[in-house]
Amino acid sequence: MTADEKQEVQRLIEGHERTLEICRACAQTARDLAWEIRRGGTPDADALKQTIAEADRVLDELGHVERAVAALKAALW
Repeated sequence: MTADEKQEVQRLIEGHERTLEICRACAQTARDLAWEIRRGGTPDADALKQTIAEADRVLDELGHVERAVAALKAALW
C-alpha cells in the first residue's frame, strides 16, 4: 500500500469515527426530544432552530463521507 493509499484509508477511518459520533448525537437528540414531549413539554423555538442547524451540518458532513467512500470504492474496483 502506498503512502497516499494509507493516508486515504486513514481519512476514511476518521470519517467513519465522525459518522459514529454523529449517529450517537442524533440518537441522543431524538431521545431527549421524545422525553421532553412525553413530559408534556415543548422545546422552545431557539432550541429547535439550533437542532435544525446542527442537523443540516450533520447531513452535509455525511454527504462528504458518502462521496469519499464512493471514490474509494471506485479506485479499488
